[in-house]
Amino acid sequence: MSTESVEDARPVVPTINGKTPQWLQDLDPYGIDTLTVAALCEKFSAVCESAVDSLEVASALEFEGFNDRAVQEEYGVKDVFALARAMYRRVSRRPAAPAPASDPWQMNRLRPLLHGLLYALPAVCFPAAGGLLGGPGVLPTLVVALLVAWGLSQGLACIGYLRRAGTADEEQVQRVLRAGLGAGLVLVALAMLAARLDLHSHPLVLFFGAGEGVYMLGACVLMVVGAETWLPLALAPGVVGSGVFLYLGRPPGLEHLAWGALGATPLLACLIALACTRKQGFRAGRLLVAPELRAAVPAIAFGVVAAGLLSFPVIAGPQGHGGLNAGALLASLPLSLSMGAAEWSLLWYRRRTRRLLGTMSGLGGFRLRSRLSLFVALLQYLCGTAALMAAGAAIAGATGFAHPGWADLPEMAAYLMLGSAMFLALLMQTMGVRAIPLLAASAALAAELILHNEGMIVQVVTPAALLIVIGCFAVMALGAVRHG
Repeated sequence: MSTESVEDARPVVPTINGKTPQWLQDLDPYGIDTLTVAALCEKFSAVCESAVDSLEVASALEFEGFNDRAVQEEYGVKDVFALARAMYRRVSRRPAAPAPASDPWQMNRLRPLLHGLLYALPAVCFPAAGGLLGGPGVLPTLVVALLVAWGLSQGLACIGYLRRAGTADEEQVQRVLRAGLGAGLVLVALAMLAARLDLHSHPLVLFFGAGEGVYMLGACVLMVVGAETWLPLALAPGVVGSGVFLYLGRPPGLEHLAWGALGATPLLACLIALACTRKQGFRAGRLLVAPELRAAVPAIAFGVVAAGLLSFPVIAGPQGHGGLNAGALLASLPLSLSMGAAEWSLLWYRRRTRRLLGTMSGLGGFRLRSRLSLFVALLQYLCGTAALMAAGAAIAGATGFAHPGWADLPEMAAYLMLGSAMFLALLMQTMGVRAIPLLAASAALAAELILHNEGMIVQVVTPAALLIVIGCFAVMALGAVRHG
C-alpha cells in the first residue's frame, strides 16, 4: 500500500481550536471508535467523576476484568493505564456529596424529662427522713455525703463517657464503670466513717448519708450505660414509702417500715447497676489510663463545688448563721427538676450549632449565629426553671408544706441565676472547656464561705456575679474551633 493510501485510511481525529484533546493523545488514531470510549466513560461515570487520580479509574477497570491485551485490541491503547488516563481526562470532576454524618446529639425528647424526674424524685425522701434523723452532726454528715457523692459521680461519668468516645468497646466501658462503682462505694463508706469519728453522728444518720451516696453512684452508672429506665424501679420503694409516711403524719409505728423503704432504694440502684455492668471475661491491660484520670479530676472538683454552691444557702440560713431558709428549700426541688430542661436546652444548642457549621462559610456569621443560639438556649432554660419554681411554690402553698411570700423571691432568684451559671458551665464542659468554669465556681463558693455573715446579700450577689463571669466567658470561648 502506498503512503497516500495509508494516510487516506487514517480516521479523522477531532480537534478543538486546531488541537487534539488531551484525552485522545493516549489513543492510537488507527481504528479507534471514540463512541466506544464514550460509552465506557458513561459506564464508569461514578468512578471517573469522583476520582482524584487516573489510578483510581485504572483500579476500577482492572477490578472489572480489563487487561492490557483486551484494551489494546478493543480500544487501541497500549495498556489499561493509558485508557484510564484518557477516561479521567475526558470526564469532568463532579464528586458526589458525602453522606451526612450521624448526629451525635440526637436523642429521644422524652429522655431529658425522665432525667429531670430521676434527679428530683429522691428529694421526696428527705422530708420523711427529717423526722427520723436526730442527734449531733445531722446536717454536716448529710452535706459531706452530698459533696462526696456528687464529686465521685461526676468523675465516674466523665471516665465512662471518655472510654465510650474512644476506641473501647461496650465491655470495656462496663468494666471501668463497675470498678469505679466499687471504688466509689468504698470512698463513701470511708467518708461516713470519718463523719462518725469527727462528728459523732448517729448510726441512722450515717445510714441515710451512705444511702444517698450509693444511690447517686448507681444512678450515674445506669445513665452512662443508657439503662436509666430501670431507675424508677429502684426509686419506687423509697419514694412511695416516704410519700405514704408523710401523708399519714409520720406515725411512730411505721418508722421501721419507712427506714426499710428508704434503704431499699439505694440497694436496688446499686444491684441494678452491677447487673447492667455484668462481669466480663478477664481482659489484660490497665483498667484506667492517665489521660482519663487527668480529665476526671476537674469533673470531680466541679461536682464538689457545685454541690457546695447548691447546699450553702440551705445550711447557712437567711442570715448566714443557720436556721430555716424557706426560699432555698422552695427552689431546691424545682432546680433539681430543671436538670431535665438543662439537658434538653444543651442538646438543642449542640444540634443547632452543628447545623450552622454545615451551612455557613464565614467565621463572622457563624460567631453571630452561634452566640444568638447560646442566648436562646439559656433563655429556654431560664423560662423552664422559672415555671418549675412557680409551680413548686404554688403546690407548697396549696398543700400547707410551706407558705411562700415576697421575702422568698431574692433567694429563689439567686437559685435561678445559680442554675443558669451551672447550665453554661456544663455546656462548656461538653466542649472541653473546664478550667475557667471550675475556677469561677470555686471562687464563688469561697466568697460565700468567707462572707457568710453578710447573709442574704452574699447569697444573691455571688450567683449573679458567677453568672456574669461564666456567661461572658462562654460567649468568647465557644467559637468555631470548639464546635468543630
